[in-house]
Amino acid sequence: MKEKLLLVSRKWPPAIGGMETYAVELARGLQKIYDLDLLVLKGESDGRAPGLMRYALFILRAGFICLLRARSYDRVIFGDLVLYPVACLHRLLNPKARRLVVLYGLDLVYQKRQGLLSRIYRIYLSGFLLFQNSFTSIIAISSHTNRLAQSIGVRSSVVVNPALPETTPDIDRNQVTFPDSWTALSGAPRILYFGRLVPRKGALWFARNVVPTLCRGAAFFVAGDSTNSMYKSELRNCPRTYCVGRIDSIALARMVEAADVVVMPNVTTSDDALDVEGFGLVAVETSALGGRLVAAGIEGLTDAVVDGVTGTLLPSGDVNAWTAALNSILMTDRRERLPSPAEIASSARDYFSSIKQTSAFMKMLESN
Repeated sequence: MKEKLLLVSRKWPPAIGGMETYAVELARGLQKIYDLDLLVLKGESDGRAPGLMRYALFILRAGFICLLRARSYDRVIFGDLVLYPVACLHRLLNPKARRLVVLYGLDLVYQKRQGLLSRIYRIYLSGFLLFQNSFTSIIAISSHTNRLAQSIGVRSSVVVNPALPETTPDIDRNQVTFPDSWTALSGAPRILYFGRLVPRKGALWFARNVVPTLCRGAAFFVAGDSTNSMYKSELRNCPRTYCVGRIDSIALARMVEAADVVVMPNVTTSDDALDVEGFGLVAVETSALGGRLVAAGIEGLTDAVVDGVTGTLLPSGDVNAWTAALNSILMTDRRERLPSPAEIASSARDYFSSIKQTSAFMKMLESN
């Protein structure tokens, strides 16, 4: 008979994000081993996270369930540090149980932002630091997140990287519609960026500084959107740069497969203390599709990219290094020296397998 396990998470589909993906893949792996019960807060139907009121009500509901059933669960995983009051209550009622919590980068740096909510969160975070011993194990999603945690006083944590999602897009290549600018380009290599259009992600830096230096007339395609109209306008005005807006997941997966290179050129900005690349799951998803990835070697990307195996890590903001590396990749006579798409995909599935994630959690759940 399987042992019971409770997973409490305020991040769950249909909301879209790294925390949601981590929780879902963790649950998928653990339910093969344990009699898993889920206590989760589902996101909005349009992919947005729930509002603050729903968060507060969920924490109250989770606390009430702990009051009723704490002794039924000797193993509990809390999806993030915001749930620590529930863990404290569970500890009072079941002190010998194993309680795990997962840390994410943004949850550690949000306190540094301006505004009333950030100040309130700073006080809330101090409560977590005071009662962190309610957890028998603390898990960070990357080495960078671990360093952020230690810098604010979190005790030693274990790094467990996110697992590659088991469900990948089923691509019908005959049904995919590419952007007109993508199909109209003939002969020149295609370089793809996709994701949020914010300064620290580096798309504008790359378009301004690296694209003009690339050989064979390489074109830069930017998939994503931004609420910052000035940022989008500056991107559109860069040479050999095409902003194609939001792309559906099936077409985007096909573009990753077809691109000569996919880039994640993150750079250091004045907002670094306010936001962070906790891991960079899109790097793993890119590699799993066989995409040839080149990424900046900063923050959580150093965990998400196995340098020389699933992708290439380069110094952030170093134009010469990026130019040299990309021109080398784009030279047709050097392609045979590079890992094949099949080799890249196989390595990504091995390094970031659900089995590894599940095994790491099992070890902490079963240790005395």
